[in-house]
Amino acid sequence: MRGLRIFRLVGLAGLAGVLALGAAAGKAAAADPLTYEGASTIGSMVLPEATKLFTAKTGIPFGAVGTAGAGAGFKAVVAGQVSFGGLASEPTDKEKAQLTDIEVIGFDVMGVFVHPKNTVKDLTMAQLKDVFSGKATNWKQVGGPDMPITVYSEKLDGGRATVKAFKSMVLGDTPYGPVKELDDATDCVADVAKDPGGVTASSMSFAVPGVTAVSLGGAKPEAQAVQSGAYPLKRPLSLIAVKPSKEVKAFFEFMLTPPAQAVVAKSFVPAK
Repeated sequence: MRGLRIFRLVGLAGLAGVLALGAAAGKAAAADPLTYEGASTIGSMVLPEATKLFTAKTGIPFGAVGTAGAGAGFKAVVAGQVSFGGLASEPTDKEKAQLTDIEVIGFDVMGVFVHPKNTVKDLTMAQLKDVFSGKATNWKQVGGPDMPITVYSEKLDGGRATVKAFKSMVLGDTPYGPVKELDDATDCVADVAKDPGGVTASSMSFAVPGVTAVSLGGAKPEAQAVQSGAYPLKRPLSLIAVKPSKEVKAFFEFMLTPPAQAVVAKSFVPAK
């Protein structure tokens, strides 16, 4: 009997150990850091500060935050390679069908940047289409100086949300004309700052000294004009997921709270 009792004690101790290890493993799994891939506007301008606030509030950690673009982010989310992703354009019906959660956290205002020496300060939407489709090749054709137009753009086939959104809002079925393709929006803006004949369309959050954002139809790319609808180039900033964990859902909810919306407002027009 004594031997049996010892066996039972050892067995209970072993079981307790297994349960303890299981609980520890569960906690470790719950503490796995959240990961993001998607629109660089969200990944570089919002998440660095917002994730720190969220982790400080909840204890839920963050891991890798990528900025490979909306196209790459969508693919990574659908493939289950990241916790959630980000889009900087209105998702298509096909994209919506593959997602279970879409949360709009704000709106990105797209600016059309030119060199400060360029006397063109306002364009109609028709003129803007002419410039980016290649119909207009000299600034004098749209009321500017006698100077060749050089259009800078992120890679047209790179899946970038800016390219997709701009084509939808401005070009429609008309293809882009000749462009100098660069890897990133910040590179495009930087090159326009050095090129008096240059022009690029990019998020206003990427504006730098040395470039000027033109008005469109007399409306400037500012919050009031965006909210009233007078300025046409805006796109929703959305967090996306497929069957997100409770931690991801908590982050989506957090992004609509006043502290997180204040972070969004530093570079964009907040959703609330």
